[in-house]
Amino acid sequence: MSGPITISDVLDVKYLGKWDWSPDGRYIAFIWDDGGLKDLWLVEPGKSAPRKLTTAKNGASDFVWTKDGKIYATVDGSLVRLNGPGFETFDTLLEGRSAGGLSLSPDGSHLAFLRGGAIWLLEEATGKFIEFLPPSGAAPGRALEGRAEWSPSSDRFAFSFRDEESYHQIAVGKVAPSGVKLEWRSHFARSAGAPTWLQENTLMYTQHSDGGLAAELWTVRFGVSEDCDEPARHRPLAPELLYRIEGTGKGTVMFTGASVSPDRTKLLLMMENDGWAHHYILDLATKEVRQVTFGECEDFAHAGDSAKWLPDGSGFLYSSNKDAVDQRHIYRYSLETGESVKIIGIPGTNSLVNISPDGRLAFQHCDEFRNGDLWVSGPGGENPTQVTFSMPEVWDPANQFEPEEVRFESAGGLTIHAYLMKPKVIGPGKKLPAIVWIHGGPIRQMRRGWHPQRSYALFHAYNQYLVQEGYVVLTVNFRGGIGYGRDFRQALYYKMGVDDVTDIVEAGNYLKGLPYVDPERVGVYGLSYGGFLTLHCLTQYPDAFKCGINIAGIWDYVQWTKWADKRYGKRAGLFKMFLGGEPEASPDLYRQASPKTFANNMKAPLLNVHGTADMNVDFQQVDSIIRDLVDLGKDFEVVYYPDEVHTFAKKKTWMDAMPKMTRFFDKHLRGSCQDSG
Repeated sequence: MSGPITISDVLDVKYLGKWDWSPDGRYIAFIWDDGGLKDLWLVEPGKSAPRKLTTAKNGASDFVWTKDGKIYATVDGSLVRLNGPGFETFDTLLEGRSAGGLSLSPDGSHLAFLRGGAIWLLEEATGKFIEFLPPSGAAPGRALEGRAEWSPSSDRFAFSFRDEESYHQIAVGKVAPSGVKLEWRSHFARSAGAPTWLQENTLMYTQHSDGGLAAELWTVRFGVSEDCDEPARHRPLAPELLYRIEGTGKGTVMFTGASVSPDRTKLLLMMENDGWAHHYILDLATKEVRQVTFGECEDFAHAGDSAKWLPDGSGFLYSSNKDAVDQRHIYRYSLETGESVKIIGIPGTNSLVNISPDGRLAFQHCDEFRNGDLWVSGPGGENPTQVTFSMPEVWDPANQFEPEEVRFESAGGLTIHAYLMKPKVIGPGKKLPAIVWIHGGPIRQMRRGWHPQRSYALFHAYNQYLVQEGYVVLTVNFRGGIGYGRDFRQALYYKMGVDDVTDIVEAGNYLKGLPYVDPERVGVYGLSYGGFLTLHCLTQYPDAFKCGINIAGIWDYVQWTKWADKRYGKRAGLFKMFLGGEPEASPDLYRQASPKTFANNMKAPLLNVHGTADMNVDFQQVDSIIRDLVDLGKDFEVVYYPDEVHTFAKKKTWMDAMPKMTRFFDKHLRGSCQDSG
C-alpha cells in the first residue's frame, strides 16, 4: 500500500479523449488529457506501450487517420500531418486560427475542417486548400457547427449552421473541379440537426416537433446528375417525413440519432417506446420499424456512447445494464437469430466499443478501482487486455475506498440510488462529518467507483481524498438521470427545483441517520446541475446542510435560457421541456426552478467556484449570485478562474481550487472537533 493520496495525486490521473483504430488495424491513436495538457498518443496493442506523438503547448484537440496511414491533427490550433513509419515527420500545414471538426472523405481525396468561420477543404493529392464560406443568411461569427458529413461517393458534404434568427439549418456543398458550390440549404422555421447520408442522393436530418415533445426524421433528395453550376437552391427541394418518434408529453424524447447499416438498407435507432432505452431497426424500403432489444434496462452506457454495426451488417454491438443497474456490459445482437449475447462482461462500465479492420474490439473500461482506459479483445470478446494505464501507482486498490450502494425513498415514493464511501476504520463512538456530492446533467449516472467521463471521474478521485481525510461521502443518482428508465428520467417534468431538491435533502437525512455521522455536520456540493441543486438546498431548506459549495451552477434560469439561446441557437432543450417552454410562457415554473427566488431563506455559508470561459453555464450567474446575496447580507464566498471552462481543464487551477474547497469544508464541518478514527 502506497502513502496517503494527495491533491496532486488526484490530479495526476489521465483521461481519454478521442481515439480510433488505424486503417490497417495495427495502431490505436488517442488523445490523453494529462492535467489539461492534451497530446496525441499511439499504442500498438499487444506489442508496445503507449508513446506520445506530440508535445503541445495548448493541446491536441482532434485527429483523423488517412487511408494510407498518416494522421491529420489539430495541435495548438494548427493543422498538422504526422507521417513516416514511426510518425516522426511532423508537418505544419496551417497555422493561426484554430482548425477543428476534422472529417476525411470516404475516398480519402479531401479533408474537411472548420477554421475562421468557414469550411476548408484540403485536396490530398495536390495539397491545395479551398475555403468555403457559410451560406448567406448565416449568423455572424460562429455559425458553423460540428463537422462535415460526407456522402458515400465523396462528391457532397452536409453541415449544420445557425441562421440570423438562431435556428439550426442544414446545407450541402458539392465538390467539383472548379471548386465547391453550395448545392442546397434549408430555410426551416425550427431547428434541424444530425445530417446523415442514407444514399448518395438522399440526406436525412432530425427535427424536434410539438415544442420538443416529439422527434422526426426527414429526408431530402438531390438530382443524381445535377450540374453543380445550377445549384438546387434555385429549385426548392421538398423534404419527406421518414419517421416520427412520439413522446409521452413529459419532456424531450430519448432519441440519439440514427446509424445507417453498411448496405444502406436499414437504420438503427435508440428510443424509449416501452419506457426503456432500447434499439429499433427501421427498414428503409418498407418504412417498417421493429424493436430488437428488450427488458427493464438501458442499452447505452453514457453520453457519447452508441451502438456499432458489424462490418458485414449481420448485427451490431451495444452496451447495456441488463445485468446490473450501475454497470454496462457489451452485447452482440444478431439479425439472423434475433438474440443478444454478452461478449464483454468485465465488472464495471464497458463502453465506446469500436471494431478494427481485422475484427478486434477496442473499448473503454472503468470500475470500482480503475479509471477509464482502453482495452482490446478478440472479435468475440475473448482475452480482453488493458492497453493504456492512466493511473499513478498511488491509486493501488488497497489505497482506495470501496463504494457501497445504498437506497432510500424520496418524493412520490421514488427509490433513489446512491454510493457511500467512508473511512476504513472508525473509532468507537466517533461522529464524522459528511458530504453529499451531486453530479451534473441531470442526464448522467454515477457509477460504483470511477466514472467513464472525465468530469465525474475527477470528482470521484477528489471524494476519495476527502474520505481519506476523515469525511463520509454520499454520491447521489437523483431523479432526471439515466440508468433507471424513462419515468425516472422524466420525473423532473414541471418539478425542477422541487422533487430533485428533495432527493438531495433526503440524501442528507440518510447520512444523518448513520451511527458514525454527526447530524450537525453534513455539507453538500456539486458541479453544474449539481451546483444548481446545492444552491436550491441552501435556499429552500436552510437547515438541511451546514454549508455548501456551488461549482458552476445556475442561479437564474430565465437568464441562463436567454444566454443559451443566443450562444447556441434556438432548439428544443431539455430544460425548456421540463419548465413548460419559453420563460414568457411559464414564468411560475422558471421562478420555482431558480434558486435566487428563495435567496432570502439562506443561512448556511456558501462557496461559489466558476470559470470565466464557461460555455455551459454563463459566468454572469456569478454576478447575479453576488448581487443578490450582498443585498441580502448573506454569508458567501466567490472564487473565479479567468479563461477556465465548465469543468476546469488545467491542473494548476484545480491545485488552487481543491485545497480551497477542502479548507471550506474543514472550517464549517470540522471546527475544532477531532474526527479521525
